[in-house]
Amino acid sequence: MTRRRQYLIALVCSAALSAPAAAQRPVLTTWARSFLTVDTPVIALTNVTLIDGTGAPARNDQTILLRDGRIESVGASARVTIPAAAKVLDLTGHTVIPGLVGLHEHTYLGGISHPAPMMHGALLYLASGVTSAMTAGSMLPYNELNMKRQIDAGELPGPRLHIAGPYLTGPRPVPAAFRIIESAEDATRVVNYWADEGATWFKILSGPTAVVRAVVTAARARGLKVTAHLCAVTFTEGAELGVNALQHGFITNSEYVRGKQPDVCPTTNQKAQADVDPASAEVRESIRRIVAAGTSVVSTLGVYESFSIGRFQLDTAAMAMLAPSVRREVEENHAALATSEFIVPDRLLRRMMQWERMFVAAGGLLGAGSDPWGTGFMPGYGNLRNYELLIEAGFTAPEAVQIMTLNGARILGEQNRIGSIQGGKAADLVVIRGNLTANPRAIRNVSIVFRDGHGFDPVKLRNEVRGKLGTH
Repeated sequence: MTRRRQYLIALVCSAALSAPAAAQRPVLTTWARSFLTVDTPVIALTNVTLIDGTGAPARNDQTILLRDGRIESVGASARVTIPAAAKVLDLTGHTVIPGLVGLHEHTYLGGISHPAPMMHGALLYLASGVTSAMTAGSMLPYNELNMKRQIDAGELPGPRLHIAGPYLTGPRPVPAAFRIIESAEDATRVVNYWADEGATWFKILSGPTAVVRAVVTAARARGLKVTAHLCAVTFTEGAELGVNALQHGFITNSEYVRGKQPDVCPTTNQKAQADVDPASAEVRESIRRIVAAGTSVVSTLGVYESFSIGRFQLDTAAMAMLAPSVRREVEENHAALATSEFIVPDRLLRRMMQWERMFVAAGGLLGAGSDPWGTGFMPGYGNLRNYELLIEAGFTAPEAVQIMTLNGARILGEQNRIGSIQGGKAADLVVIRGNLTANPRAIRNVSIVFRDGHGFDPVKLRNEVRGKLGTH
């Protein structure tokens, strides 16, 4: 029996396994350990530049001591005592940041003719430093649940997953693979079913108000949370109805569309949205109300850039991960952008960036996610591109890192465990070759990814995926 067949059988059989307790460090299988580059209980990362995820300025010449999957201590290299048993890695010339927390991730590739399951996507996310991820709705929710069980059992390298189950929406002409919610009782039944199956978040697509209210009420009754890609309902309405995290930001907020009717998703185009002035009193008031409601926003600048023919080019390294048939379709999608009605003009992307800066300046909690798509926007690679775009938007390196790490952990309610490099937290770290403060593109130079203290080799992870992504 081949290793690949053994892996596929294990993935299916793992559905019957129960996940370990949240705080338990997974015991890796022999196959999962084959992707490690650092495999010892006590590790000292010395002489690093540290961006700790809290928004504090970068600190040079730091040492981070890891023990049994947790961060034991952090401090100036001259002051940290390194145990004799520690494996010492001299990382002069490297930057260390917390593991990335992705808040719009998928286990399938959207925007192609079939929702290709991406069980190899877990490896790609981890290779890019994504150590925690929320799946923001799925066409294949059981695929996600099985992947989570595999990862939690130490059988599959990947980020710790927070599952949002299937897409929930109201009646629509083409139901597609969405779960249609038609009443409060319906919402309660669906939410309870998926909560029992293992979902901890729920993803609403569009609305209307009755659906948003019903899903939020049902989720809260189970102590769970709701995220939403809204349209029929505006961001302000969604926030005041109790949605916890709004996806995508400015581009999907229908309250900025002239003539918007209640509970109707307006027919508009990207160019019209690009004419909205984020500095207007109307937009500022909507931001104020969203912040006042305590609702967070998830930035997905990168996936919208992938719809810009002037800015986005297919990444050769990322495309090499795709199975040949999927790659051909992605290349066709990219070529078709020139005549697509969904083109995102550059000025709209700049409006999105401006809106996100304003949201944060107003006290809003901004996280980030990728939303892999058939334009060539790939898991893991897309998360790294998001960092570069946050810098382009005007955030500093410590601010952008905080958005992608500790802010994400706060949105998930996991800030006491992950999201920053502080003593006692899980040893989720990304080692980057170069000075990230001076050079945003250094974010692509990931050399080691620690998840629960296991040091994974990004090259080994990507080599395992190469030419397979999108296959069963």
